[in-house]
Amino acid sequence: MSDEQARELWDAARNAIAGVAPQRGDGAASPLARYLDPARHERETLALRRLPHAVGPASRVGASGDWFATELLAVPVLVARGDDAVLRAFINVCRHRGAIIAPGGQCGSGRTRFVCPYHSWTYDSRGALVGRPHDTDFPDVPRAGASLVELQVTVRCGLVWVVPRPLASFDWDAWFGPMAGELDALGYDAASASPHERRLVQPSNWKLVLDANLESYHFQYAHRATIAHLFHDNLVQQQSFGRHQRIVLPKRTLAQAPADAASWEQLGRHSNIIYFFFPATFLLWEGDHVNGFNVTPQSVSSCAAASWMLVPAAGHARRAAEHWSRNWTIFWDAIDEDYALAASMQQGLASGANAALNFGRNEFACELFEREIDALIGDETAPTSSPSSAARW
Repeated sequence: MSDEQARELWDAARNAIAGVAPQRGDGAASPLARYLDPARHERETLALRRLPHAVGPASRVGASGDWFATELLAVPVLVARGDDAVLRAFINVCRHRGAIIAPGGQCGSGRTRFVCPYHSWTYDSRGALVGRPHDTDFPDVPRAGASLVELQVTVRCGLVWVVPRPLASFDWDAWFGPMAGELDALGYDAASASPHERRLVQPSNWKLVLDANLESYHFQYAHRATIAHLFHDNLVQQQSFGRHQRIVLPKRTLAQAPADAASWEQLGRHSNIIYFFFPATFLLWEGDHVNGFNVTPQSVSSCAAASWMLVPAAGHARRAAEHWSRNWTIFWDAIDEDYALAASMQQGLASGANAALNFGRNEFACELFEREIDALIGDETAPTSSPSSAARW
């Protein structure tokens, strides 16, 4: 990745700060059904299971025998690196009577066997059924046909990504495209996770959370006590990569930086960059680390969030633990403000005060995301006007 790319982003952000063609799209009305309709929620959940989601830091399964269990869109998931060093993901459900094998939230290392707590059907780190009590009582269920159901999995940008629906194959390179290459080149292909991780259930529709992170219009108001002073008001530089989006948030210090100082290092010092991987993974590059989360629906009015800090292995030892803790706190102080407002919005949606939510021309990235979800689920009731070409979608 060349510094010429950094200069393009640097110059565009400085021009926007100076008032030269600040980026805008079209205003839009966002139907309340996007956030309130239970039938739509079901369609979204089924559609999202066909797409990749970040489920945890790659460092957690860096060695043979490493594993962790989680849940993704109501699908129990087991991720394990086998004794052959191959990373695999499975539906974390026994092929006998359907019990969950490894409790969600647990992880470990050096493990070569997973034993169902119900009847002790036993699976190896490659997902094969290798043992069961009274084996001869199952002549119609041969072991070879009772392996754990495998899911598509890969590692990119320092994270493990899983498609939580069984598929024969998945074109990962086409899915990630060039945007993931930027983070990989910055060292996140071999990222070392810091100790910071958080999981929570949020009382709002999942899309309200992601909408809040695709615009900076709210910064000066919602974040006045936390990060507002760092950033220019209502200013973003957005670029689309298929369904994915990259958003540059220039800091106030950028205007004072030497005009010829453009590099990725300097860009990271004077801006934050959001890498939003459709449909649900938000990664915020802050120069020497990434804070990110994946948000998925649980019900029409609640969602599950899993969040991680990622630090490239080469840079982890250069900073004291207090540095990473401080940055994690700053990040979550601001995100908690967003989450609280999303919960407030969810409460207000059914009040009848609004027939729709409104996106201004400065909030075009939110509407771009919402339209892609409409397209994903084939929502024929969605608005039909197209976004402005200024949005570069």
